[in-house]
Amino acid sequence: MMINYMEILEEKLTQDELYSLAQILYSNYDTFMQDVNVWNNIKKFTPQNVYKYIEPFKTNLTGHEIVNNLVMKYYPCEQTLKYNLASKYLNRNNEITAFEINVGESRLDIGRINGHSYAYEIKTELDSLDKLNKQINDYAKVFEYIYVIIHPKHLAKVKQLVPDFCGIITYSFTDFECKFGFRKKAHKSPLIDKELQLLNLNTKELEWMIRKMKLGSVPNNRINRHILISENIKPPKINSYFKKTLKMRYYKQWAFICKNFSLIKPIDVQSFFKSKANPHWIYYKNSSRV
Repeated sequence: MMINYMEILEEKLTQDELYSLAQILYSNYDTFMQDVNVWNNIKKFTPQNVYKYIEPFKTNLTGHEIVNNLVMKYYPCEQTLKYNLASKYLNRNNEITAFEINVGESRLDIGRINGHSYAYEIKTELDSLDKLNKQINDYAKVFEYIYVIIHPKHLAKVKQLVPDFCGIITYSFTDFECKFGFRKKAHKSPLIDKELQLLNLNTKELEWMIRKMKLGSVPNNRINRHILISENIKPPKINSYFKKTLKMRYYKQWAFICKNFSLIKPIDVQSFFKSKANPHWIYYKNSSRV
């Protein structure tokens, strides 16, 4: 069915119209919308002389599926890149991937932890590079290897902006296929700061570290827990425990994604990572397919 409705859209609409349709559907889309409302948007934003050919698919397809496939093919945005990157790291032993991690005053697009820690910041064709230096500086203080994933149009400028230890990956899309190209390998950050690593952990996580490192009784407040660890543990060991703590924090969420990846629509992966909601219930609630 997917090929049929895509063929209809591609026959009736120009490339620019397909891009615009995918863009506006994405802008008005939310993973947790009832499917009937997703279909209402498809009807609203698709030219009526085209929608009449798409409407019969309503009994066989969810609106979520149509929006996802249009966005994946015609509007390569941040969520499409996150899906494609995350798909490369599924079901690896002793490894997690996480989305939208708060780091200092920045929010990291994707973090990955195994024996090492990796930070990935995405800049699409439409993104500004104004905040990139600040973001890299924040990430480099808590993660070991930093990569920027960029549209090729940013390559020359990014090469000038980023520090020598920062890696660069470019991306390109052909239909549904995303290809990543390593333009520059990342080297271990020389800026790792144990104080900032501890600041990025919550009170319960600091308590766990104190108990695991056998530092004695656990102080009642966060500040004193931070001080106790900082004054008694050397930076390399704090870095090691920081990675272990992040793996524990995100383990269940990443395990859920790995288990349900084939059931989750591509641009919805981050939303399901946060919620761990049942994909079937989300997609088929109030759907004509129930």
